[in-house]
Amino acid sequence: MEPKRSYHLSMAIPSSFTAETADPKLRAYKVGQIARAAAVFRVDGIALYRDRRHPELREMTALLQYAETPQYLRKHLFGRSELLRHAGVLPPLRMPHHMVTSSLEEGQYREGVVLSHNGMIDVGSDECAWVDVGATSPLPLDHSMPAGRRITVRIYSRDGAFRCTPEESPGYRGYRTTTHPSLSRLMAQADHAIVTSVDGMAVTTEAMSDLGKRLKGSVTVVFGGPGRSVRSILADEKRSISEFTDAVFNVVPGQGSATVRTEEAVIAALALLNVAESTRNR
Repeated sequence: MEPKRSYHLSMAIPSSFTAETADPKLRAYKVGQIARAAAVFRVDGIALYRDRRHPELREMTALLQYAETPQYLRKHLFGRSELLRHAGVLPPLRMPHHMVTSSLEEGQYREGVVLSHNGMIDVGSDECAWVDVGATSPLPLDHSMPAGRRITVRIYSRDGAFRCTPEESPGYRGYRTTTHPSLSRLMAQADHAIVTSVDGMAVTTEAMSDLGKRLKGSVTVVFGGPGRSVRSILADEKRSISEFTDAVFNVVPGQGSATVRTEEAVIAALALLNVAESTRNR
């Protein structure tokens, strides 16, 4: 079980990320690259913010939430939707809470959805609720909770039978997708905002050491979109980067291509954060 980070890591992606991609299947594929990067680098949150020139967020939100949800829970949490028509092109994330089998072990943590019954009989007075945890049958929950809610549970046994209780796992359990009306409001909420920009500070050993000291509390790495830098998006909101942070980095110095795509910058930035985090622990 890979442990959680000591700080909350989010990445901020603009609604304009897929604006220049007309094919809906290619849009879903691009969103899948963001989801995959989040899984690989143990990102806790993907914050989608509205770029005023391309404000639509519904498709990206639905695809990211669908990708993060374990397959056995999708039937409970997602109905048929045009927004998910091309979800089949999303890559498998294979995060810890996705890799489960039908066999149960005491002490396991699993994602589940609260059910109103166990699929065979109505819930008796001695049971509060049942939870689908990807086993052969739902497990009784030792708390009362509304049906339809997704929860993390720990498996335990009583009188020779498995049950579950709501409990947060100490390990990494995927990302949460949130939406925000503007970039400036999003950046104002972060303890530490880190901006990626071609005109930012080139990444050096010294810069990584300094960045490592900032990795505490809530850290948000901010990305622009195709042809829309963080600076220009904030300018539309009549704000500037300097109001929120002085941590502006060029994560691909000396690039050989005229442009670096957002999904490429995401991989580069998150890899560098891992390096920065390692310098702090030396």
